[in-house]
Amino acid sequence: MSTGYVTIDDLSELRELLHSSPEAASLLKIGLREVVSGPGAIDTLPQILLRLDIDASARITVFSDLTPKRYHDTDVLDVVLDAVRSSNKVEHVIVATERSDSAVLADEATVAGAITAVRQTTPQALVSVGSGTVVDIGKVIANELSLTHVVVQTAASVNGFADDQSVLLVSGVKRTTPSRWPDALIVDPDVVALAPLPMTRSGLGDQLSMFSASADWYLSDAVGFDTSFSPTLVTMMRRDLDQLVKVSRDLGRGESVAVGVLASCLTRGGIAMGVAGRTAPSSGTEHLISHLLEMHADALHEPSASHGSQVGVASVVAAIIWQRVRDRLLSGDAEVSAENVASRIDVLSAFAHLDPSGALAEECWAAYERKATWVHLHLDDIRRIVREWPKHEKEVDELSKPADFIASMLKDAEAPVSFSQLEPVPDPEVVEWALTKGHLMRDRFCVQDLAVLIGAWSPDDVAAVLFELEELAK
Repeated sequence: MSTGYVTIDDLSELRELLHSSPEAASLLKIGLREVVSGPGAIDTLPQILLRLDIDASARITVFSDLTPKRYHDTDVLDVVLDAVRSSNKVEHVIVATERSDSAVLADEATVAGAITAVRQTTPQALVSVGSGTVVDIGKVIANELSLTHVVVQTAASVNGFADDQSVLLVSGVKRTTPSRWPDALIVDPDVVALAPLPMTRSGLGDQLSMFSASADWYLSDAVGFDTSFSPTLVTMMRRDLDQLVKVSRDLGRGESVAVGVLASCLTRGGIAMGVAGRTAPSSGTEHLISHLLEMHADALHEPSASHGSQVGVASVVAAIIWQRVRDRLLSGDAEVSAENVASRIDVLSAFAHLDPSGALAEECWAAYERKATWVHLHLDDIRRIVREWPKHEKEVDELSKPADFIASMLKDAEAPVSFSQLEPVPDPEVVEWALTKGHLMRDRFCVQDLAVLIGAWSPDDVAAVLFELEELAK
């Protein structure tokens, strides 16, 4: 439905697509009720609340951080507060950080403090205004307090606005945690297109993860570790890929139409993760690498590059890794060795430098141990896939994209292609650590695990991948 320039999408087309899918029985329902987009969408907030059965007598809490966000000649937050005040009683809760100049981290203390602060305002509904981390916390609050939740997206920076999962720091480790679908998502191009250009380029990086992630997801399904792979969701996520490729240069300039295309793609990516009940459609090897870079920076209280920019670079890396592993598998001389599975001591030593208490390393081991145990019990299944790889090669080839394709899109948007182009630049030793140890942080089977098992992830392999990355970045 359209009202002027504003479109109210009740997602009926996607719901029907999923309902008629061959995988329908294993897919979850879309919990998001509507996506409101188009110029002026943010001004329709009072009408959105009414459609969500929040009447004028209800108390609304607006949740945000302190980062200014532009909307024409004013601030997005002022527009949101004025719009809600025109019809409801409003409270404003600001997510707290230790320092006014520091980024918001979704750690246990911050999340708990935010829940307490919002609870004290006794709202009937929550309106979260911000980019990825603020909305992740908002989804946790809405879930904890059973609140109707409207998300005002302020940048096309990540794909996590439209799902029911939140990336939180648990004992210093990035963990995807079930939270709650927003009831409505507002995507106003007059807001997202005015976000800083690095955030838009970051969003492209996050979007490009779908290639390596879907190949990892297929691999995990093939070996039997996670049998939830859905071709329908992969197709849904890639529906506007050709259009996104065409506007990649315009994205780098922040042109409104191009940013709108990206935002739409990111929304579908978020919905795909929610319907899959996991982040696997958009999170594989590339996210493991990015998570480790972020964990290292957080542990040392150092700044890091944006999540999406790191994911974009790591997506090129993952594509290189995938090609090297595929070449090795097609050669017919790959052998799976149980000796390559990491031990508890290996995992604890890999992360010991990040937390003297050992809690971070133990959190990583708790996840990796589940995967390691499964691998030891299913070595024959993994060996069968390795032995029969030609049967899977075509499928992986269609799911993935060459590293030079991903690098080209990032270049077109003037986004980083190599770790040396990130801002700030991570220490090369930290990058090597992230590439080498990424698979040890969680119980997700990906190409990095397979590379390790077949002995194709030595220091020389890591160095070769990084060299190829730098060559592509030139």
